[in-house]
Amino acid sequence: MKKKIYYIQPTYKTSDGVLLKGDSIYVHSLAMPALSAATPHDWEKKVVLQYFDDIDYDTDASVIAVTSMGYDIAQGIEIAREFKRRNKTVIFGGYQAHFSSYLLTDVCDSVIHGNPGPNDMKKILADVENNQLAREYHLGIDINFPFDYSILADKKITFMPVLSSIGCVNDCDFCCTAAVYRGHYKLRKIEFVIEDLKSISKISGKAGFVDNNIYNNRKYLVQLLKAMIDNKIKLKWGAQVTVDIGDDLEVLHLLYKAGCRLLFIGMETLNQENLAGVNKSYKVQSYKERLRNINRSGIKVAGYFMFGLDNDTKETPRHLYDFISSGNISIPILNILIPVPGTRVYRKLKQDNRILFDEEQELLKNNSFYNAACNTCFFVPKLMTAKECENGFMELYGKLAGYSQIIRRSLSIHPFMMAFLLGMNIVFRREYLDMKRKHAL
Repeated sequence: MKKKIYYIQPTYKTSDGVLLKGDSIYVHSLAMPALSAATPHDWEKKVVLQYFDDIDYDTDASVIAVTSMGYDIAQGIEIAREFKRRNKTVIFGGYQAHFSSYLLTDVCDSVIHGNPGPNDMKKILADVENNQLAREYHLGIDINFPFDYSILADKKITFMPVLSSIGCVNDCDFCCTAAVYRGHYKLRKIEFVIEDLKSISKISGKAGFVDNNIYNNRKYLVQLLKAMIDNKIKLKWGAQVTVDIGDDLEVLHLLYKAGCRLLFIGMETLNQENLAGVNKSYKVQSYKERLRNINRSGIKVAGYFMFGLDNDTKETPRHLYDFISSGNISIPILNILIPVPGTRVYRKLKQDNRILFDEEQELLKNNSFYNAACNTCFFVPKLMTAKECENGFMELYGKLAGYSQIIRRSLSIHPFMMAFLLGMNIVFRREYLDMKRKHAL
């Protein structure tokens, strides 16, 4: 057999059936840089990111490896099925493959659970050579090696992805990460993070930490930030974090000094009972002061909010609008609650007969493009109808997509940051107009 592996990260088809492709994207998964770096040196490899490139179905590779992070699994299944038809050995991995492995029975030879490192990939590919490939591999988390950024070097990615940890200290009921890691996390050795940041610095001036929560471990974060400063990492970057970082003025100072200019924070709701209902242990009354502290440090906030939780009503969008418009949120990120299969929210709604789709593929095929908001209610809310939920969401989105709101949220004393925020908020408006058009159909 030819010792060549063909890695594929699928894009996906929109709800209109169009294959989503483009020449630029804000951020991209690190799955392929990690897998490429973990491949044994005696194996030839080829990597394709289908969002940017076309798949070569006539490849001479003997092994096809497909990874799925979510909505792309439907397209990944079609790709895997075609390669199986061509008598290739097909392996499938990624978050969504873990949750939806039962969908993969007929389209691949093996499903990989976990984050394979060099030793894992060596074992898996040796099993392929020896005709001993297992139906499933349940692996741990191996992220302690430098990733291969050469495969992203020629791609137009606004924030080059970087990783310092996997998992999250929180265990929220709606979260896919929590469904896998159950409130646990693993930290990456700082030397490898710094090495990756140096690699990124050669191809871009901006980076985005793709950690689920960069504030999992304060001591580690302080060490990482000081290492970035000591190594004179000049990148401007953003990261996802929990709102309690707003109390930590020392860390906020170090974040800014190390180049952080944007924090993505999941506040989710302004209703305390809603937070308790999804196992999130923060206090709504603390939000305003914490956000003010973050903004005063020179760092802008992108805030995640969900609509449709059990205590939400038709009045909730008005409260969300007032809060988001108060001046401390530069980029709002809104979604109707998504009952993702594998999460506790999904199990609870299904147990209560409140799920409005029969097969999970119906959910996975409903996004219109990468990182688009979910404006479809896939379940029966408690205090309103699904249609009322959708209408309230669209009304909120429309008010926040107005030009005056966009300009106000984009203001900054730094020209670069103002240009960036304006660009992100214009995308927010375009998303609204696209959703409005489809909502009217």
